[in-house]
Amino acid sequence: MTRQDERQQYERQFLERLSRAAGVRGWQTVLEPRLGDLRPDALITKDGFTLIIETRFSVREARSSWVLDLADQVLRFERLLSPAAGAYGILATDAQVASRLLAASARYPVVIHQRRPNQRMEEFINEVCNTCDSLLIQRHRGASTVEQAELFGDSNISSNRAGSSPAGNLSIAASGFSYHSGEIVAGDRARSASEVESRIRQLTEILGPYHPTVLSLRSELSQIRQSEAMYREVIDDQLRFLGEDSPDVLDTRTALAALLAQKGKHKEAADLYRLAHRQASDLYGPNSQKTLICLNNLASAYAALGSTGKAADIYADVLARREAELGHDHPDVVLSQNNLANALRELGHLKRAIPLFRDALNTSRRVHGADHPTTLTVQNNLASAYAESGALGKAIDLYEKTLAERERILGADHPETLTARNNLAFAYMENGDVERAVPIIEQSLADRERLLGPDHPETLSSRNNLANAYLAAGEIGRAIELHQEVLADRSRLYGEIHPLTLSSRNNLGQAFLMSGNSGRSAELFLHTLELCREVLGEDHPDTLAAQGNLGLAMQAEGNFDQAIAVLSDALHRRARLLGPSHPDAIQSQIDLALAHAQAGQFQDGAHLLQMAEEACVRTFGPDDDKTQWVRRARERLLEM
Repeated sequence: MTRQDERQQYERQFLERLSRAAGVRGWQTVLEPRLGDLRPDALITKDGFTLIIETRFSVREARSSWVLDLADQVLRFERLLSPAAGAYGILATDAQVASRLLAASARYPVVIHQRRPNQRMEEFINEVCNTCDSLLIQRHRGASTVEQAELFGDSNISSNRAGSSPAGNLSIAASGFSYHSGEIVAGDRARSASEVESRIRQLTEILGPYHPTVLSLRSELSQIRQSEAMYREVIDDQLRFLGEDSPDVLDTRTALAALLAQKGKHKEAADLYRLAHRQASDLYGPNSQKTLICLNNLASAYAALGSTGKAADIYADVLARREAELGHDHPDVVLSQNNLANALRELGHLKRAIPLFRDALNTSRRVHGADHPTTLTVQNNLASAYAESGALGKAIDLYEKTLAERERILGADHPETLTARNNLAFAYMENGDVERAVPIIEQSLADRERLLGPDHPETLSSRNNLANAYLAAGEIGRAIELHQEVLADRSRLYGEIHPLTLSSRNNLGQAFLMSGNSGRSAELFLHTLELCREVLGEDHPDTLAAQGNLGLAMQAEGNFDQAIAVLSDALHRRARLLGPSHPDAIQSQIDLALAHAQAGQFQDGAHLLQMAEEACVRTFGPDDDKTQWVRRARERLLEM
């Protein structure tokens, strides 16, 4: 008997014993079912819930393609047969499973069961049956399958706005009902596209070009190709042949919206999410998981557009509905808590955001465990909120813990490990420890260049961050040189009006301002402001940041009247949009006060600083360093 025959015999024996053990618990099993071109090893069903079983035995090391293929089967099975309680995948194997693959698989509707060396088959089968029962319980508590949540966002530091903390927080959002988002490496993507194209050709000959299964496969191929045009063609055909009320139209619209959001086209994404939310609400009800995911992602699009207040209101609504439907200890509740806390942090409501982050972290530890990607993401976000509140000691402790855990679980070269290392360096910089920060960021840049290439967005982000670190260390010439490189690369790769290009132009202007070249700085800030107004609108946070920076450059040039007019308008807009106690509004008030003082208008400056001090007391507390600095500045002006 060959080795392959032995493996097949062992897998058959495992599936037969699993079938009997699951049958005792009330599950019905079909071995090697034929479902069109789907050929899973087994299907087991109970109470409208289906588990797709795949086996991989007598293989040395587990492969990421196994997870992707099984997730793909789950998605297509749900689209084809729409089981009442959904579907999930179980991968049974005795291969060695890397910790980073376990972490990645958490983003998919797949559980990996690894048989330990010398473990009895009966014991292993009993563990698999326990998982089947557990998944069924979760399903009937309201957990979703096709709507698996993914981590979205990038917590790379980038000092893109003067007066704001540059450590971005990770927001957690839905993947647009697609499982391949962001997880396929180049080789896997090519193989997946080839396989899907082959399936499309085969089924088109049998079912015709507009059969729902063929259209779903075309949608899947659109995702793999990251093609807006292909998505739109699929939607047009689905609308024509399936109708507006088809769930497939909803899935494809949501997937396209997710792609648009990834490409920075947040206005188009928001329009699609609004449409998808109405359709999901009509199809599944206002509190269904699909409906709430569409609503959550609409909020994310609003946040990206700068409408953070509107986003926070929606996040709060989604959180309340999820808690009412699912209870407090549920993974989707953790996601909503995190996203609402992020929005509150953006609005400057740190006293509300920090307790919500802490609650989300504690819940995630109970629901997922301390090592789960969601737990580490929320932990990172709590650290960022601490940093923005001035509690840098707490922030550094959490960043160091997050980095150590990501290195242990994911390895030193994983992108999320590099992000954690970047954020720790930012906290060191904010704490005045530039000597510790600069070597970390230099190493992060070298790692990203080696792993991702010189033009990868995260590599450019690291180069931008290193330039900011050089600026903080007083190496202004090196900072200007690096910022010029990043601006040229981003202009070449993304175009002149991309948000990242605008950020680079802003950062270069800041470097020139610190070098004393206020004329060049003012030119850059003015150009940035004009482009921001054109692309983002007059009230977008980035537009107002550019406007404030232009006012500072004008002040440095001695154009006090112009500077006061520009800074006064920025303060008015920020106070109207964010409230007078928002950190950005407070910073605008301080900038305007100092411009008045430099122009010799000491009483006006002192009056503005008094208002800023009152806002600092409300926002940061009376003993905060910033509050005390504003108080001393006001007292000095009153003495003049």
